[in-house]
Amino acid sequence: MTPTRARRPSSAQLDRARSAALGALEDPAAVQNLRLFYDRDSNYAGRSFLAVGPVEYDSITAADLYATSLLGISVGPRAGRQLLQGGPHRNDVLKALRMVPVETDLADAADAVLDAAEHLHLQLKNALGGNKWVAASKLCARKRPRLFPVRDSLVTRGLLGVGEDRRVDWLVYQHLVTDTEVRRLLEKVIAESAVRESDLLDPPLRILDVVLWMHVKTSA
Repeated sequence: MTPTRARRPSSAQLDRARSAALGALEDPAAVQNLRLFYDRDSNYAGRSFLAVGPVEYDSITAADLYATSLLGISVGPRAGRQLLQGGPHRNDVLKALRMVPVETDLADAADAVLDAAEHLHLQLKNALGGNKWVAASKLCARKRPRLFPVRDSLVTRGLLGVGEDRRVDWLVYQHLVTDTEVRRLLEKVIAESAVRESDLLDPPLRILDVVLWMHVKTSA
C-alpha cells in the first residue's frame, strides 16, 4: 500500500472538486432534487438509508444489508452469511467497526481515525469477497454516516475527478465539508428545499452526497 503521507489529493484535485461541488449546489435544480430524494412517495432511498432499523452502530445486521440495497447494492448469500453469522469475517468486521468512533465528523478526522476507517473498509471488503469496494463503501456510510461519504463512482469519478483511492476521496470530501462557501450553499439548499425536519436528521455529509449524486443523476 502507498504510504499514508503520499495518499493525499493534489491542489488541482481539490480545486476541481470544490468547483464541481459549488456548481452542483448552485444548480437551480438542486433544491428540487433534494426535495425529490427525500420525498416519501418517491422511489429514492431518502432517510431510509440511515433510519431503517434496527440501527446498531457497533454491529452488522440484516437491516444494514437492506439499507445498502436501497442504493442499488446486492449482497450475495455467502457474503451475507459471513457478515451476519458468527465466524472470523464477522468477528474481524465488528472489531474494526468498534475502533471507528461513532460521533467523529469527517471534518475533524485526523489520520489516526482515517487509519481505523481504512481498516474497517478492508475488513468489509474481505467479508464481501472479491473487489467489492462499492458495497464496502456504502456499508461504511451506513454505519458511520458522519465520517464516510457513500463514494459513488458517478460522483467521485464523474463529477469530482477522483475515485481511484479511498483515502484521497475521503480527504477531498473533508475539504468540501470544511469549505465555508460549500457549507453556506448547502445550508441554503437545505433551507429552500423545505424537506421535513425528521428527514434532515441525516448529517450534512450525507446531504451533500445526495445533492452531488442527484446533480449527476438528473443531468445525465
